[in-house]
Amino acid sequence: MTYSPSSPSTAPAAEMPLPPREHVERIRRERFFIGRGERNPLAEDMHQAVNYLSHELYSKDVHFLMELIQNAEDNEYPSGVSPTLEFVITTKDITHSGATATLLVFNNEKGFAPENIESICRIGKSTKKGQRDSAYIGEKGIGFKSVFLVSSTPHIFSNGYQIKFSEDACTKCGIGYIVPEWVEEHRIIRDLTKIYGCLKNLPTTTIILPLKNDKIEAMKKELSSTHPEILLFLSKIRKISVREINDGLNATSLSQISISSEADALTRKDIGAESYTLHLSAEEDKTGNHHCSYYIWKQHFPVKPECRVQKRSEIDQWVVMLAFPHGQRLSQGLGSPGVYAFLPTEMVTNFPFIIQADFLLSSSRESIQLDSPWNRGILDHVPSAFLNAFMALVKSTVNAPVFALPPIFKFVPLNQSSVPLIDSVRMSIRNKLIDAEIMPCETCSPLKVFCKPTEVGRLNAAFWGIVNKAVELGVDVPNISSHGTHILSSYFDNTEYDDVLGFLGVGYVNYEWYGKCIQGSDLAVVLPEDIYLDLLAFVAQNWKVEFASTNMHYIPLIKCAGADGEVTYMSVYEAKTADGKLCMLSDEYVPLVIKWNKSYFSSISRTVFLPMSTHKALEQFPHRSTVVEWLEKYVCMKNLTVHEYAITVVKALHEKNQVLAFTHFIYQLHKEKYMPEWNINHLCSMVPIVDNCGSVIATRSAVLLPARMSKWAALLGKSPWRDQSYVELADDYMSASKFSEGHAYEDHFLSFVKKYMQATDVPSLVPPDAGFPAASSPLTMKNALLLLEWIEDLRSRDVTLPPKFLNCIICGTWLKTSVGYCAPSESFLLNEEWGHLFQAEAAFVDVPMIDQKFYLGKVASYKNVLETLGVKFEFSDAMSYIGKNFMSMDAGALTADSMLSLLQFIRFLQQEHISPDHLISSIRNGRWVKTCHGYMSPAESILFSSEWTIPSEISCLPFVDIDFYGNGISSFKSELEILGVLVRFKQNYQVIVDNFKLPIGSVTSGTAIMLLKCIRYADSCRKLVKGLKKRPWLKTNAGFRAPRETFLLDSEWKCLVKFADVVPLLDLSFYGDEILSYREELMKIRVVASLEQASNAITSHLKQLLSTCSITKEIRLALISCYKELSEKKTFPANILKFMHTEKWLHTSHGFRTPDKCALFDCSWEPVIPVASLPFIDDSDSIHGTGKKIYSYKKELKALGVAVDLNHGADILLSSLAIDETHEMSIPNGLNPCLSLNSTLVALLKCMQLSAHPRKFAEEIRKMQIKTTLGYRYADGCILYDSTWSSYFHMEDGPFIDVSFYGPDILSYRTELKMIGIVLDVGSGCSLMALNLKSFSRTDTISRIYRYFSAFKWEPKNEGENWIWIPKGRSSGQWVRPGDCVLHDRSGLFSVRFNVLDNYYEKDLFLFFSTAFHVRHSPRVLDHCILWRSWECTSFELRPASCSSFWGFIGSHWNTMTANLLSGSVTRVPVLVNDKIVLREVEDVFVPDDLLLKHLFDQFSSNPMFVWYPTGLSFVSRAKMDIIYQSLGVRSISKAVIKAGSFLPNLSSCQVVETTDAIVTPGFLRIILAFLANPALEIASEKRHQMVSCLPSTKVLEMIEPITVSYKVELLSSGRTVSVKVRRMFRWEREDRKLYIQKSVGLLGRTAKMEMATCFAEEMSQGLLYERVDLISSLTELLKIGFLVDFEGDEVEFLPRSKNLQLFPEDVDFLLDAFPARGLEVLGQISSVYFIFQFTHSFLSYNATILCIFRMTHAVDYAACLMLLKFQQAPTIILGSHNCFI
Repeated sequence: MTYSPSSPSTAPAAEMPLPPREHVERIRRERFFIGRGERNPLAEDMHQAVNYLSHELYSKDVHFLMELIQNAEDNEYPSGVSPTLEFVITTKDITHSGATATLLVFNNEKGFAPENIESICRIGKSTKKGQRDSAYIGEKGIGFKSVFLVSSTPHIFSNGYQIKFSEDACTKCGIGYIVPEWVEEHRIIRDLTKIYGCLKNLPTTTIILPLKNDKIEAMKKELSSTHPEILLFLSKIRKISVREINDGLNATSLSQISISSEADALTRKDIGAESYTLHLSAEEDKTGNHHCSYYIWKQHFPVKPECRVQKRSEIDQWVVMLAFPHGQRLSQGLGSPGVYAFLPTEMVTNFPFIIQADFLLSSSRESIQLDSPWNRGILDHVPSAFLNAFMALVKSTVNAPVFALPPIFKFVPLNQSSVPLIDSVRMSIRNKLIDAEIMPCETCSPLKVFCKPTEVGRLNAAFWGIVNKAVELGVDVPNISSHGTHILSSYFDNTEYDDVLGFLGVGYVNYEWYGKCIQGSDLAVVLPEDIYLDLLAFVAQNWKVEFASTNMHYIPLIKCAGADGEVTYMSVYEAKTADGKLCMLSDEYVPLVIKWNKSYFSSISRTVFLPMSTHKALEQFPHRSTVVEWLEKYVCMKNLTVHEYAITVVKALHEKNQVLAFTHFIYQLHKEKYMPEWNINHLCSMVPIVDNCGSVIATRSAVLLPARMSKWAALLGKSPWRDQSYVELADDYMSASKFSEGHAYEDHFLSFVKKYMQATDVPSLVPPDAGFPAASSPLTMKNALLLLEWIEDLRSRDVTLPPKFLNCIICGTWLKTSVGYCAPSESFLLNEEWGHLFQAEAAFVDVPMIDQKFYLGKVASYKNVLETLGVKFEFSDAMSYIGKNFMSMDAGALTADSMLSLLQFIRFLQQEHISPDHLISSIRNGRWVKTCHGYMSPAESILFSSEWTIPSEISCLPFVDIDFYGNGISSFKSELEILGVLVRFKQNYQVIVDNFKLPIGSVTSGTAIMLLKCIRYADSCRKLVKGLKKRPWLKTNAGFRAPRETFLLDSEWKCLVKFADVVPLLDLSFYGDEILSYREELMKIRVVASLEQASNAITSHLKQLLSTCSITKEIRLALISCYKELSEKKTFPANILKFMHTEKWLHTSHGFRTPDKCALFDCSWEPVIPVASLPFIDDSDSIHGTGKKIYSYKKELKALGVAVDLNHGADILLSSLAIDETHEMSIPNGLNPCLSLNSTLVALLKCMQLSAHPRKFAEEIRKMQIKTTLGYRYADGCILYDSTWSSYFHMEDGPFIDVSFYGPDILSYRTELKMIGIVLDVGSGCSLMALNLKSFSRTDTISRIYRYFSAFKWEPKNEGENWIWIPKGRSSGQWVRPGDCVLHDRSGLFSVRFNVLDNYYEKDLFLFFSTAFHVRHSPRVLDHCILWRSWECTSFELRPASCSSFWGFIGSHWNTMTANLLSGSVTRVPVLVNDKIVLREVEDVFVPDDLLLKHLFDQFSSNPMFVWYPTGLSFVSRAKMDIIYQSLGVRSISKAVIKAGSFLPNLSSCQVVETTDAIVTPGFLRIILAFLANPALEIASEKRHQMVSCLPSTKVLEMIEPITVSYKVELLSSGRTVSVKVRRMFRWEREDRKLYIQKSVGLLGRTAKMEMATCFAEEMSQGLLYERVDLISSLTELLKIGFLVDFEGDEVEFLPRSKNLQLFPEDVDFLLDAFPARGLEVLGQISSVYFIFQFTHSFLSYNATILCIFRMTHAVDYAACLMLLKFQQAPTIILGSHNCFI
């Protein structure tokens, strides 16, 4: 608000203040003409101005609350009072105006002063203007008037004032809002006292706002939403409260906020900053109390020159404050403003702190002005302020623990702001923080170290855990920041601060650092086992990704158990490359293993073990699997059991003693039960053996007991299987005392060796797969029986005898038989059932029988073993043996008697009822039977009889040679049949087939039938069939023919025979009907008997005819007729059908073609004949034609693929299209025009729809030109017009297909039309319409096209083309480039230069022109410069309107770029000559910044010398034009003029003016001294006293003759000088201390007095300030006013004060010394208390009695006088404002 009740007064106080009511009445009378009988002429304008400002300034109705709070902050408060602002809403109608609710505003400030009342009764006359540097925060100027948004009649009660205002126009003056009206009702005071509290005094100021009904709820909501942080940056108000009181006066508190006093203030003089803590508390009835403390940082920054603005011209320093909340900010569910301008705005920054500064706000106070250089300058300093505040927070807490520092970093702004300017502040803060030493580092000591974020590294959380555990246990961990990188404090290095650390660029240390730290801090040594394992787990978990490529390979990290029991350390690299591999035992018996390893195996095991302590700790470690897996995978550690260790050792055994020791080591493990049986077995199978020669044998197949304690030596002699790794144990195994310490006995160890090392003996010995030399010669009975016992033992154990071993026994001649020593495989054990046969010597072969007497009958007990060895026991075996011996004789050596003996033996066996099958099977397959074809097997031989007569004619059969064997062999037919000889035919056709021979000459019918039977019944007759196919042996009606040439006629396909000249049919009369039963056999030999076979032959016949062009018309028709006949039965041969489909047998207009490439003429083809050359079938009667009869076979032709009509001929039409690319559907000769033009396209589209290849159809149709409304076009240049297009175009507006020409059927082919390139989609036609755009000349059509382009956001590819139509009449005009157009030329200056589109087109197209063609909205600055240049060149007279428009545009677009362009173009500027505007060179005209000089030169110069100013411009006043002109080089007259000097007449005519009448008075000198004492001028008191010291003694001389002064200016373009002379009223000779005045005659009028005052002020200012010419104009104004008031009275006192000027004590002393006789006059003009005391000091120090009479001008003077009386005893008379004496 602008009333600022207790702001220091700046208005003059000519007299004592009027009583409040009289003051109000005076305002009503003097300002608003109330009671004067006349109306204020400005009443209506004032009313409308206030009304407009009140309703338009703010976007929210209730923003006036901010004005009230702002005003309360600007008020002055009595000392000892806590400034408070209270809002109370009550339902009581206090003002009795009918309001349902009233808002009361209580403020305990000093109260309204008269000047404040004056202020709120005006518009924009705030008492705070220009006082931003005095801590005033209001500035909007609307102030108190904003309350009218919620109240129609606001009331003010303050300091005796009881007034109200009304938004309605006053009936007495016609003005609303600002007309005060006195309030008489005393009940209001009583009601206020009752509401506020009877026991409390009412505050000095109360504002009563009867609320409008529609604003009550909004008002309550806004009051309840009063932000708790609203007091944060207010320096005075300490409390704001909001209450609601109903009719019963029951108060319900809505919200209350209080702020504590500042604490812990700290000032930093080096950076102009201070800090303190504020405590805010908010109390609400619903949520209770809330508290929050805010750390406030306040810093000053100098205002940058480039950021200065008019509204803050008096401010030299920015004050930036930042508030950092400690804890939850007070918001009470409201938003959290991020930017304050003393009061909160609605800007949300997403920063965790608040920014406060003197920002320039938008009119609604919702946000700051983002484009303001003032605001940008403030925001530029926010990062510096934040950094200083942050550094103070971080480093000021020197004694605080380190864990207290990280929470400070929550103030770092991490979240991005939606406002780019604010976000740039965030990034600047980040950049500054990155370069500052703010990050606490870990030192493992109380010492604090801070580094830059880029110099600090984070550690893995797991590693922190290791370090922290070690420190907690008291382990001395050296400083971890001493390894090349500063480490972030562990209190900060956690996931809670990931976002902050990431924002500041704090990353993790590289993994090389961990290796340095572990080695440098010796962590592996100092850490206890459990934490040591944590360290290993950390390394293991990060090895693959991080450590694998670092120095961690070479860090001594792995603990090892040394040979002497000491713990040593090795690196991963050493563990991987050392000879001794790191191992860890997983069993409990580590001591035993380490003992034996140390004693016997250390040199061969190459094993290093983890210490026992590490081993035990690892068993309980929760991450054991991770550590072990890493050790195994990357350290190459082996996790061994005792068994695995033993395997490692056993693999390295090479020496005898090591082998013996290891065997006893295993024995010890077995004996102590340290290892399970299966492990013992495994190790014993791997351990080498020391043999009887002392050699170490690594591999063996079997282990033999020493010979001295075995059985095998008697049977085998010396071990025969040494080469097969059968090893005999050495005797050294039995002497084991040095290994077992005397506890192992020979028998126990021997049992161990037998059980686990598999040492064995006969018969338990398993032989190898090798020879057995002992079996190759006769064995004694004992050894033979021992061998049989050994084999029997092996069989009983299911041991498979090795083949070589078994074969040696089976084939060895060691078994005694009846014919001598034989192999078991050749021996027989006699059987009682059939033994008598051989004893009777019936057989003709000797059989070897085992000599049982030799073996004492014991051999029979080993029958199973003998059977295994191949000894035979069965009769069948004997028969096979006999047969084998029979067959071993040469066939040529077998006589007929041998044959007959064999047959006789078979007959004997049959008679004995013994089966001869085994004998027969052994000899049946031998070729020993002599036949006519040589020796054959019995099964291949035939005994001849009469049955074989006919077969012998057609086959060559092997008959038994009767001549060789004699006729007696015929008596053994049954025996021969048993042997397999064919004795009877028995339908044995296969024999005939196998021995078939082609007959010579003709074949009888019987033979033919026999051949067919062979084909039917024989299992395989392929050779027979093959032979019969080629021979002409079948009798036909055309003679003997080969089967393939012979037909067996069938009535089913009888019609096909007509296609062949001669068909050889089988002669059924020769063969009889029997042959018909062999139809399938005849077909096998290729007799044509089936329809398929007949068709193949006929097809070949037809192809032959086709190749010779011998197919006649009759054959074609007959073929189609047969196709028709057989197709109905569905029996037409496929191969003939294939011939008809694939062969070119139909003659067409294009030659011979296959049916699918032919068309049968039909009337449906006529529409397409003009564009297609169709292959119609030749229906002529020529040799190649078919005749008209062909049309009767339309159905059959269609089935064959012939296109019989257009509906079925799409594809053939496609292949026949012959469209010329220039085809325009012209009318062919002899065809109906409607068919050729209308139906052809529709027919083609229909065929395209039916075709399987629509895209190929489309390619052909695209070559056709289609009729459109714009003529014939190719398809890609056409559009199909429908309802969607009609909303944009008329039918004639584009290349739309002529639907009226083609008929509506064309609309049904949208898919096909789109495929050929026709545009259908309304959104896809922009490019096509653009191509046709320039073919139109009607503006309405072109406008429709533009609107269409706009709707679909079309843009041209080449903006430089002529795209815009400028009409000239209805159907004429021209196309122009977009660059030659503008949308608007409101000034009308560019009608010649540009085409102005708003003259031709409606405004809905302007956006399209701007976006698509980039047509400029209006001419640019450059265009105006070019225009002005053209005006300069033409030198014609300018119209004022044109010139005004030009400069109006320049002024509204004035900036640096405009200035540069204009200065390079403008060489002449406008001047006014005889009411006409002409252009003159800038060097010859001037800016009239001194109107007196302008008036002077205008009077006496013949040519115009001053620039012309446009009138009625809206942008600004002449000041802006002066800037523009001066930038163009136009000089100011005040700077260009040269003052030649004053001319003084005869001095004898001068008259000295008496001193009492002189102008140089105390008042005159007081004004000058007050001006020079301005601190901003920095003029010392001695200097200013020296400057004015000549004035008191200056003589004033009156001149009768005039004083003249000469002025001249130089016109630079011509070099001419213009001089004028003027009469002056004053001339001051400063050095001579004389002031010449021209004597005046009579009384001076107002104008003359004003002129005189001006001349005097200028002359005196120029004389005094000749060294500071920049101050002359300011002093001139002061002296001019002083001259007019005669330098006397209260005016002289007020005048310096109105310019914020004052006298200092030394200046008062100077005045008193200069005018000693006029002391009272001097002091009468000084009302300051200080000056009164100065006066008393100067005049009353001599205890003189002086009567002092003062005219008091201010209430404070009374107090000053009382103080004077108190300190001095002189009698004093004080004359008050009412002429009363005190």
